[in-house]
Amino acid sequence: MTNSEEPGQVPAACIFGVQRILPLLDAFLVEIDGVRSAQDIEHIHRMRVASRRLRAALPLFKSCFPKKKFRVWLRELQKITRALGDARDADVQIAFLIRLKKEKAREDPGSDAGREIRPVDVETFLLTRLQKKRQKLQRTVLSALENLERSGIPGDMRAGCTEVITRAGNARTKPALYGIPPVSAARISSRLSVLMQYERHMYNPDAVAEHHAMRIAAKKLRYTMEVYAPLYRRNLKKSLIRVKRIQEILGDLHDCDVWIDTVMAMLPTERSSPGNDPASTGREGRRTSYRHFLSDREKERTRVYRRLVRYWESVGSAGIWDELRVTLTGGIKKRFGLPEIPHPDAVRSSVSALSSQFPEGIPHSRSVTTLALQIFDDLAALHQMQARERFLLECASCLHDIGWKYGRKGHGDRSMDMIISDDTLPVGITDRGMIGLISAAHQGNVRLDSYGFFSLLSPEQRKHVRMLASLIRIADGLDYLHLGLVTSVHCSAGADEVVIETSVQHDASAEIQRALQKGDLFTEVFERTLVIR
Repeated sequence: MTNSEEPGQVPAACIFGVQRILPLLDAFLVEIDGVRSAQDIEHIHRMRVASRRLRAALPLFKSCFPKKKFRVWLRELQKITRALGDARDADVQIAFLIRLKKEKAREDPGSDAGREIRPVDVETFLLTRLQKKRQKLQRTVLSALENLERSGIPGDMRAGCTEVITRAGNARTKPALYGIPPVSAARISSRLSVLMQYERHMYNPDAVAEHHAMRIAAKKLRYTMEVYAPLYRRNLKKSLIRVKRIQEILGDLHDCDVWIDTVMAMLPTERSSPGNDPASTGREGRRTSYRHFLSDREKERTRVYRRLVRYWESVGSAGIWDELRVTLTGGIKKRFGLPEIPHPDAVRSSVSALSSQFPEGIPHSRSVTTLALQIFDDLAALHQMQARERFLLECASCLHDIGWKYGRKGHGDRSMDMIISDDTLPVGITDRGMIGLISAAHQGNVRLDSYGFFSLLSPEQRKHVRMLASLIRIADGLDYLHLGLVTSVHCSAGADEVVIETSVQHDASAEIQRALQKGDLFTEVFERTLVIR
């Protein structure tokens, strides 16, 4: 909660979150009786999907609930999802075998397929085995349901969500909605970046593990998009259709891989017995039938794989991913956007209020801001950025250490999260992302492209973020010990090097050494040696 919020006010993200979670909880619970009866496999399918969506949504809003309760909720949901998943996987395999047997029964006996020698009906053998397995899994499912109901967690989750709504209703004012779209953009873009990392494995038909991981990445992207879809015009419908289709094709591919692995594992056990042992004939028959089945699944996998590549390429050529990125920053519904372009002084006031969340860091942030802006101004001819970029650097410098509120480790990323998610900061999505990226980059090794938000920026904006991040790193290093020893700087740029002259109150050798170390990004971006003295 920022200083500009009234005590007890509920963040807008929490109100939005529980409004998304409650329908998912209802969809999950309504299937319990159907799953118990096991008369229709669609009940367990729908409950499994609902549980996955709940598991995807809850972590997005974990700050809205008590930590201990949240951990218990997520742990129990994982248990029930696992039990439902095993049973659903068996249902899918059983349904496939039944369908395959029906297709074989309809084959014309005079056709080549009908004359094909299949000594053993492997489908029936596998079906019997799977049905026995499914009966055992049903007992596991029933036990998981009993444990879930005995724990009282569904009611506890509903009560937790209802409490948020009640507190929001009792608040004197409604929170601003500025923080929800930037968080959505950051999270969806991060999920998209993970999915795109697997593109290099797309053209390797043997990358089974990577294709499976890609399916999981597509599923997580889809569920995250579904949670935040109401923020956007047309509810991300076009992109969601494409992601769902990719997930489905990858699922078909995975089903083939499961069958192939299953049969490959069974083949070595079906070795022929020596001599005239009657059992040897049966074993050899099963092995022949297994080979037929295996060959069929391998051919199907090849067909599905080709379909995947064609569809993936069609999505890319249609510019769907670029369109999604543009929508994340520019396709927000009106009520979630800024009502008008705020005056810089209004932004500074909000930045000041947000920085007060970590009051102990304000003197250091002021020093870093002063030094960073002096470096920016002195090197204007080198970087050629304008007043807008200077203002972004000012905001990022003021806020770069607010993550210290929750401890030193990882405070840069936490600062970025706090900047992006703040309800009251009247800054647009793109500018928030840039401020957050610059702030996060002040700490540790810099890998700006590892942040999903970085992919949402234009090439020019990425260039500016990298340059501004290089300046804040130097300024932060010059106040390494948070003592304000370096009071001002003067910079000059030559063809091969940039010299920073420091004015100091006492010995600042530690600060200068630290600034040189953190000048790595500056040297990379500007292609000049950095000298500080």
